[in-house]
Amino acid sequence: MLVIIYGTGLRNTERIARAIEEAAIEEGIETVLKNVDDADTEDIVNADGIAIGSPNYRDKMIPTVQNFLNKLVDIDLSGKVGLAFGSYGWGMEAIEEIHNILASYGVEMLQELDVKRVSNDIELEKCRKAGSELACRIKNKKTICVT
Repeated sequence: MLVIIYGTGLRNTERIARAIEEAAIEEGIETVLKNVDDADTEDIVNADGIAIGSPNYRDKMIPTVQNFLNKLVDIDLSGKVGLAFGSYGWGMEAIEEIHNILASYGVEMLQELDVKRVSNDIELEKCRKAGSELACRIKNKKTICVT
């Protein structure tokens, strides 16, 4: 199962999250998609994969995503596959920080997924490819998924 948690301001990060979910479902992975405001740490416990996203806001992630990540510190996340994602205007500090935090918790991270501002069809396809790669890793496929 893949759990996708996102914070969003202008809905760009939500669009990324939905594209990731769409691709994972196409790969046969069960998904849970939640806005961080509705998420609970229990959502993560039985997940095989975790994708967490935030827009970059004032050179950092939005506070609700930071608070959620802080709550994960006491949960054993080793053995899970992860993806940090988000939208940005100038910098990608939020996405990099999510990546680093999840990696410090023992999550095997894929390369970050960043989309500049409003996501267009080309960028959404990039998001779907990342979702497919994450799904492949969850299923322990031996083939490499193209991103």
